[in-house]
Amino acid sequence: MLAKYIASFVAVVAVPLVGYTAADVWFASTEHRNALIEIQRANAENAAFRISQFIRDIEGQLRWMTHLSWEDADGKQRLIDALRLLRQAPAIVDLSLIDEMGRERLFVSRISMDRISSLNDRSGEIAFSDALKTGVHHGAVYFQRDSEPFMTVALSGTRREAGVVVAEVNLELARNIVSRVRVGRDGQAYVIDHSGRLIVHPDAGLVLRNTDLKPMVRAIDTDPDAILHRVAGLAGQPALLTQAIIPPLDWRVIAELPVDEANEPLHRALRRSLAIAMVSLLIAVGIAIVFSWRMVRPIRVLTTGAELIGSGRLDHRIAIETSDEIAQLGRQFNTMTAELEGSYTTLERKVEERTQELTEASRAKSRFLAAASHDLRQPLHALNLLVGQLRAEQLPIERERLAHRIEQAVASINGLFDDLLDISRIDSGVVRAEIAAFPVATVLERVEAAFTAEAQANGLRFRILPSDLWVSSDPLLLQRIVGNLVGNALRYTRRGGVLVLCRRRKGAIRIEVWDTGIGIPPDKHREIFSEFYQLAPAGALQGKGLGLGLAIVRRLSDLLGHTIEVTSRLGTGSRFSVILPPAAAKALPWPVAEAAHAPDDPIQGARILIVDNDADVLQGTGGLLRLWGSETVTALCGSEAVKLIGNVPPDLMIADVHLNEGDDGLLLVQSLRERFKVAFPALIVSGDVSRATRERVVAQGLLMLEKPVAPSRLRAAATRLLRSAIRSPASTDQGG
Repeated sequence: MLAKYIASFVAVVAVPLVGYTAADVWFASTEHRNALIEIQRANAENAAFRISQFIRDIEGQLRWMTHLSWEDADGKQRLIDALRLLRQAPAIVDLSLIDEMGRERLFVSRISMDRISSLNDRSGEIAFSDALKTGVHHGAVYFQRDSEPFMTVALSGTRREAGVVVAEVNLELARNIVSRVRVGRDGQAYVIDHSGRLIVHPDAGLVLRNTDLKPMVRAIDTDPDAILHRVAGLAGQPALLTQAIIPPLDWRVIAELPVDEANEPLHRALRRSLAIAMVSLLIAVGIAIVFSWRMVRPIRVLTTGAELIGSGRLDHRIAIETSDEIAQLGRQFNTMTAELEGSYTTLERKVEERTQELTEASRAKSRFLAAASHDLRQPLHALNLLVGQLRAEQLPIERERLAHRIEQAVASINGLFDDLLDISRIDSGVVRAEIAAFPVATVLERVEAAFTAEAQANGLRFRILPSDLWVSSDPLLLQRIVGNLVGNALRYTRRGGVLVLCRRRKGAIRIEVWDTGIGIPPDKHREIFSEFYQLAPAGALQGKGLGLGLAIVRRLSDLLGHTIEVTSRLGTGSRFSVILPPAAAKALPWPVAEAAHAPDDPIQGARILIVDNDADVLQGTGGLLRLWGSETVTALCGSEAVKLIGNVPPDLMIADVHLNEGDDGLLLVQSLRERFKVAFPALIVSGDVSRATRERVVAQGLLMLEKPVAPSRLRAAATRLLRSAIRSPASTDQGG
């Protein structure tokens, strides 16, 4: 144990010390290397620019010799111009003027005899033919007198009659430019041509040996975007290279720095840091030995006592003579030993109680599965019978009635599964409340859009009074609470209607759901919030749901800290109230401008973009909307949607969250809005009901429906969005 404590003390000192040392060395070496890279790159680019400018100056001076045709030009004047050019451009050694037929008309030289009107045939030379074809020719580098590099530059006139001017250019200036480049202490700069041959180097011997650097070029080109390349240098040793391209020649200026020189600062810093670390570790070892020995002795006494207690010696007591935390721990062991005997008595009782709880939980699970199985089998059985009847039925009216009944059975199954999943998620603790301040109108509007069609289908009046109050709650969970209360009210109301309002009472906000339904007996006000409990008076809409709606309301209200109140009278109706805290109002980000007129059915003639990764969903949704009078554009992914929608924004976009090709429906909505600079309405229809997805939808101010969606709910949501777009046109222009 002593050795472990010593090692621990040393590790506590060594780990941060080594980490700091490594970080210091790394940052220092990185900064130094970055500075070297910038210097190398600047030197290479400067040399490349000067060589490029040198060649362009030569071309500019040669171009003056091609302005006149041979038929119009005076031969004597041509000679004067050529001699003047040799004086102005010392780098030009030989100058030849060749007419369009390839005949030499003039040749002047610094080292050879001049020739005037020799008419030598030079049409077969590459410089002549290449210049006529491309306008300019840059020849390969060659050497005269085994020392100075030369190259051929040829230019053709703007008219073919002007012929071609050919110049032999001394590249000694390029070698002088490269020789003056300083790359570190032992670095060097040089030029290679497009074929990988060394053509300019301070050491002319390397150039005269026709040094081939193709392997170096291939190594550099494997990562063309990199600024610094680690490859074998000119001498075959590891080096850091930067390059700069000379545009008109496709040559490369290479600045080379040996790796050993680049790493010298790192090595010096590493040696210095290691020396400091070793001295610090020796000091830490000495301190660790002293403190570890003072700690080990009482720990050994404590360990021996714990072993005796663990073996059953509950009468043993640990005696430690120090006054530190270890002595306190020994006293805790003694107290624990005394209490351990009493715990044996209560342990068996707790085990028995836990066993009883598990038994009750198992029975509750069995009751849950039995109720769920019964209520799920009922609509499935009805669905099978209705499908069989639909296949045999021939009368159109009767087939339409059966299709409506099938739709009701499917909606019932969807509702049952939603309730089962919700109650499971709440009980398992997956659902977490995220309290925020928001206008209650946002929740009421979504509830109105979700249940308007159902109320109309049942012949009931459904009204939500507008409210400008703000509340403090979780908007998603509050919407679920109010939605369940409204759905429950519609289910148990045969005539009349349902009213939803929000008002302030005694410093709190009350969201109240009134109905003219069958009412609830006073002795059932608590039972209705239990799982699988359903009132079944005569004439009620029985068999719809598992009786979990109000149970979900109770659980979510407890989670949010809200209060639920029930007031009811048999045969008259009921009022459910959600009591929650108020919040201070804030400025809304989207101002609303009322429109002068809104059409009765905005779906008629609307252009709607539908994007979903399921072809069957696309076909079904598009078919419904076309039956309702809309023009639809359907796509499986974002790129297809962008292609098909063209340059006209849609009146409404319906999208899933997860699309083909890894696209995201929410990002696609944002992208298309930015593209058209129009905040057209969008509806998210998805089976992804995770909190993260819901939060993203709310953050973008969008409406979301969970799959599966009944056609009536889809139409109600689309109608609401299209009408709101007509009332409040907005633009997403990025300038404002």
